Amino acid sequence: MTVALYVTFFGMLILTSLAIGSTIYHRRKVTCMTGMMIAMSLGMMVGLTAGVILGILFTGNLFYSTVLGILIGVIVGFVSGLPVSLMAVLDGALSGMMGGMMGAMLGEMIVPEYQDSLIRIMFVLFIALILVLFVMMKEEFMKKRKSILGHPAIILGLFVVFIIGYNQLDPLLTSSKSPNQMNHSPSNMNMVMNNNNLVVQADEFSFTPSKMEIPVGESVTMVLVNNGEIEHDLEIVGMETGTVESLSRHHHQQEENQIHVHSIPGEKQEVSFTPLEPGVYKYTCTIPGHAESGMTGTIKITS
Repeated sequence: MTVALYVTFFGMLILTSLAIGSTIYHRRKVTCMTGMMIAMSLGMMVGLTAGVILGILFTGNLFYSTVLGILIGVIVGFVSGLPVSLMAVLDGALSGMMGGMMGAMLGEMIVPEYQDSLIRIMFVLFIALILVLFVMMKEEFMKKRKSILGHPAIILGLFVVFIIGYNQLDPLLTSSKSPNQMNHSPSNMNMVMNNNNLVVQADEFSFTPSKMEIPVGESVTMVLVNNGEIEHDLEIVGMETGTVESLSRHHHQQEENQIHVHSIPGEKQEVSFTPLEPGVYKYTCTIPGHAESGMTGTIKITS
């Protein structure tokens, strides 16, 4: 993880702790309804934001990211409601569970080029929610305390300053690069098709490379080399192509022009196709349990 992502995690931890600490300190003044709202909001937003980050960091292992996202959301919701009432605990825990689950799925589905932006958006929304919660707390049970920092204009100004500063941080993910960096990075050149042949090695349980880049409109021969001890396959999801010519000895029931190649241990199989539309597409091993264990990757079709 990058320094910017550590800053994001640390910021979430500090602000969540402050909100929970304030609830604990003023627990005798907090009504049941206010406590339920605090627990539900914190559980949902922390679970959602953490789930998105985990879903991106553990792309290809949805089970792991979902369990962790739910666990974080439930803990935050539970602790937030505990000083108030059992109803607040239940509301917070259920909201955290839902947020962690949805966040992990969203992080898993987002294409790589938007991952960094999504994390930034979720963290900014999290900060906005925390500010709203503190304003609500001030009106509900901290009325006697007056501070210039509590004025809505000051809060809005600080929020704008934070957004500007946060967006100046380095990329949150090590794979997040600008288009110019992508085109000139030495490590990226290994992902570009050479001589119209693209070799993908499979083992238990990963593809090498897991990210590739090829031009649109050119015929490609993808070679799947199975270096593992069990069978594997590779299927590209949603790509529009011309005629697909499979050189595999294995026969599968598949849709017309579907890019799918299968290989047993120690075997090399090929499939030829011509990508017709630019975009970023996901490829997976369709054998049950393999994609969930990490056998996924992305292929970028450039114009």
